[in-house]
Amino acid sequence: MSQVQTHRKSQTIRLFALSLIVTLCASCLTTSAFAWDQLQPSQLTSGSQIRRAFRSVVSTPRSWTVRVRSNGREASLGAIVEHDGYILTKASQLEGKVTCELSTSERYEAEIIGVDGKLDLALLKIDARDLPTVKWQSVSDPKVGQWVVTPGLSMSPVSVGVLSVTRRNIKPAPGVLGVQIDDAEGGALVKHVMRESGAEEAGLKPGDVILNVAGEDIDSASSLSKFVRKFLPGDRVLVRLLRDEEEINAVVVLTDPQMLIYDRLREMQKKMGGALSRRKTGFSEVLQHDTVLRPEDCGGVIVDLQGKAVGLNIARAGRTKSFAIPANHVIPMIKKLKLKEYAPYDPLKDHKQQTVAADSSSS
Repeated sequence: MSQVQTHRKSQTIRLFALSLIVTLCASCLTTSAFAWDQLQPSQLTSGSQIRRAFRSVVSTPRSWTVRVRSNGREASLGAIVEHDGYILTKASQLEGKVTCELSTSERYEAEIIGVDGKLDLALLKIDARDLPTVKWQSVSDPKVGQWVVTPGLSMSPVSVGVLSVTRRNIKPAPGVLGVQIDDAEGGALVKHVMRESGAEEAGLKPGDVILNVAGEDIDSASSLSKFVRKFLPGDRVLVRLLRDEEEINAVVVLTDPQMLIYDRLREMQKKMGGALSRRKTGFSEVLQHDTVLRPEDCGGVIVDLQGKAVGLNIARAGRTKSFAIPANHVIPMIKKLKLKEYAPYDPLKDHKQQTVAADSSSS
C-alpha cells in the first residue's frame, strides 16, 4: 500500500469514527446538558459500534494475535514475534499449563521459554511453522491524542482508545502477601488474612506461622515485611508455613497494597470499569493510553491506524488508564528471552533463583 493510500485510509477511519461519536453524542443531548447515562454500552469507545469502525485497522494484526490460556482460563493476549511459533505475552498472568489459540481457531500447548520480571514479559513457544508475525513501528511513538487500537482474535478490535500521555516511568510499588502479622517463635504469625489477597487465594489462615519465603528464612514479622518488599505485585513466591505442627508449602501471588487498603476504591473500580492488573507498576518506560482493557486482554500488541504495533499492552492501571511497553523496548527482549538469558522459574522448585531475581530488582 502506498503512502498516499495509507494516509487516505487513516483519514477515512478518523473521520468515520469521529462522525459516529458525534452522532451518538448528539442523540443524547438535552436542552441543558449532555446525558452520558443515556449512552448504551455499545456506544462507548469500547463498545461494539465504535469498535466496528476500526475493523480494517486490525484485519492484519489479528492474524498475529493469540489468546493465551493458563490452566484452562483466559490469562492474556499474546503476539507472534517469530514465524516458527515464538509468542510474547504478559508474564505475571501465567501459571500452570499454558495454551495458545490462534486467530484460525487452532490451539497449541505452549512452553515458557523465558521470563523478564522487570518488564513482566514472557516468551512462549508453540509447535507451529510459517506463522504471520508482528509488524513493529519502533521509529516513533504515536502522538498524544492519536487513536490506538488493541486487536484480538475477532474481526473487531478488543478495544479502542487514544494515547493520553507520552512516555513516562512508572515507579515500582512493593508487593504484599495480604496478611496482618505478629512475631512468633521461629517465624511470623498470621493474625488476619485480607480479603481478595494473594494469601487468601493461596489458602493461608490465621494461626499459620510463616517460616520461609522464596528461600529466605523468616524469624520475625519485621524480617518478613522487609524481605517481601523486594518483590513486585504479581510475583509468585513460595511460602513455607507451619500449621497444626505440620510444615506445608503455598505459592502466593503478591498483591498491590493499594487494592487491599482501599476496599471502597476496589469495589468502585469493579463497578465502573472492571478489575485492574495485579502487576501495574515498576516499568522503566510506558505509553499511557485510555483504552479500557481487562487484565486478561493485556499481553498483546497495541497498533496505530496503519496497523503497525507501537507497543505491547502490559497493564490495566486505572478506569481509563492502561500502559504499553514501547516497541523499541520490546524488540530487543525477544532475542534475550529466546537465548534464555532470562530463564523462567518455578516457585516450587527454583526459590533460590527467585531470591536472586528479587535482590537484583530491588537495587
